[in-house]
Amino acid sequence: MSKGPQKLSDLPKRGLDSIEAEIRKEKAETLGRTGERLERILAASADLRRELLTITSAGSCPERPGEDTWPNLCQKVEKYAQLREQARVIRHHLVIQREAVGLRRHEDVDRQYPLPPPLTLSMITRDGEQP
Repeated sequence: MSKGPQKLSDLPKRGLDSIEAEIRKEKAETLGRTGERLERILAASADLRRELLTITSAGSCPERPGEDTWPNLCQKVEKYAQLREQARVIRHHLVIQREAVGLRRHEDVDRQYPLPPPLTLSMITRDGEQP
C-alpha cells in the first residue's frame, strides 16, 4: 500500500540541501547572464557614442549636415538612445534580481554598470538643426 505524496518535511535533509544548492546556483547564473547582457549593451552604446563623437571631433560633421549625412546621424543617435534605454531597463532588472536574492545595496551595480550619458543631435552638430 502506497503512503501517498511525501511532504517536504519528509524529504531527507541531504536531498533538500541538494535542491537548495541547485536553486542558489540557478539564481547566481541568472544574475550572471543579466550582467553579461547589460555589459554587451553598454559596450555597444559606448562604441556608438565614440563613433558619433569622433565624427564631430574629426570635423567631418559640418555645421549644417547635408541631406545625405543628416539621416545617417539621426539613425545613429536614435540607435544610441535605444541602446541607452535597453541598458536602463536591463540594469533595473538586475537590481530587482539582486533584491530577490537578498542583496539590498546596489553601489556595486552603480560602479560596474553606469548608464551611458544622453546624447542628442545638438551635441554632435553645432546647432542640431536639419538644413
